[in-house]
Amino acid sequence: MIGIDRDSGAKVDDWLQFVQRATRALTTPLGTRQKRPLYGSLIPTLLGQNLGDDVLLLAQSHATQAFYNKQNGIDDFQPQVIVASRQGAGLLLRFAGTWKNRQQTFEVVT
Repeated sequence: MIGIDRDSGAKVDDWLQFVQRATRALTTPLGTRQKRPLYGSLIPTLLGQNLGDDVLLLAQSHATQAFYNKQNGIDDFQPQVIVASRQGAGLLLRFAGTWKNRQQTFEVVT
């Protein structure tokens, strides 16, 4: 699938295009899209809270839910490791898993 980078306008395909789709799905609050109310994740609801270990564990759980939500269109990646950590005033999510029979890793910052 070929797409356009939302920041630079450059053409992206394959893995970079998937990372953009995943980032968009993980950072969009669940229920905020008019025509696709099941699109998104619960991760944005955690922002603004004290990022204690309990909130980091919730973030990992919400990220896992987002990958198994068919409406997000990112179910072609099977996460094997999801690690949430603090970064500045936000949250850093690291993912490792299988995509098209290849081991891949990427990060999402919220």
